[in-house]
Amino acid sequence: MEKCKCSVLWFFDFLSKKWVLLIIKWIWEWAVTFTDIKKYLWWINAKIISERLTELEEWEFIRREIISTKPIKIRYTLTEKWISLSKEIENIDKWMQKWGEHIS
Repeated sequence: MEKCKCSVLWFFDFLSKKWVLLIIKWIWEWAVTFTDIKKYLWWINAKIISERLTELEEWEFIRREIISTKPIKIRYTLTEKWISLSKEIENIDKWMQKWGEHIS
């Protein structure tokens, strides 16, 4: 069996960071502002949310859009890059449904 490339491990390490997938889920279901995310995920420190949003933007999984209102708002949406990845994650979910019954 071929060894996993470091980039794959690095990628899964990022996805498994605390709150990353929960933040993505919230953005997936609603195009939201930072305030919306903080309100819904009230138990997560605002600094951590901000760090995760920055990381997700650096990975190009989310897009940050400035809305010219008073006060100015920033809305986050998922990118095509994330949407294409989510299809692969669905395949992993299907694999788990078939083969992962003993994992709890």
